[in-house]
Amino acid sequence: MKTTMRNVLLVLLISLSAGCQTKSVPSSESVVRYAENQEITGKEKQELIGSVHPGLFTEVDRANSEARETAVPVVPKTGETITLPPGRYMIAGNPTGNIYVLDKDGKQILREIVGDYAGAHTLTVSVDESMTVRADGGYDSVSVFPAETEPRNTLSAGVWKVGTDIDPGVYTISTDELYGYLQILERGKDPILYELIGGTSGKTESRVELREGQWLRVTNTSTVVFNPAD
Repeated sequence: MKTTMRNVLLVLLISLSAGCQTKSVPSSESVVRYAENQEITGKEKQELIGSVHPGLFTEVDRANSEARETAVPVVPKTGETITLPPGRYMIAGNPTGNIYVLDKDGKQILREIVGDYAGAHTLTVSVDESMTVRADGGYDSVSVFPAETEPRNTLSAGVWKVGTDIDPGVYTISTDELYGYLQILERGKDPILYELIGGTSGKTESRVELREGQWLRVTNTSTVVFNPAD
């Protein structure tokens, strides 16, 4: 079974409470960074993110002049591939399944569980003429809507650009859902990954700095709230 950063942190805390001397407790930069700010690093980050597909940095006309609403009222058990005009879209499905965004060669750019019963309620992405969207057979129906662009401080599941969808700045981030991740992406640089835990007990808040031109991917949750830091 894979050991998560929380498991490592828990072992350290138990060791400390049992009376171990601080100098005898094994530590690492990754454990410290997780404990201080819920930032996941190292091998676990690589396993969770994998290779960053360049399609995540897709730019489209945010005026959405070509975008069109599309509905798939009945999704077959084998799934359905949807070809869309270039644009910015919000995708929803019922009850729950996987939404894939694929490049021209059919390679996966991203996958998100979207639906009413699990995963995120919607997925917001930019799609160019080379991409397709695929819904698996878990859905009865799928709806695709053109998405408006405006700066906001609450981001749903999807891919967002700093300076376009959210203002640059220093924020504390949290989720009102049970769980989720925020990826901070930048061309040619190692991605940054934060784990978000919601609920009434153990809720986390991480401090992040967002810079113009960075990209954000919100995944495994419907919302991440960005509050300007003091």
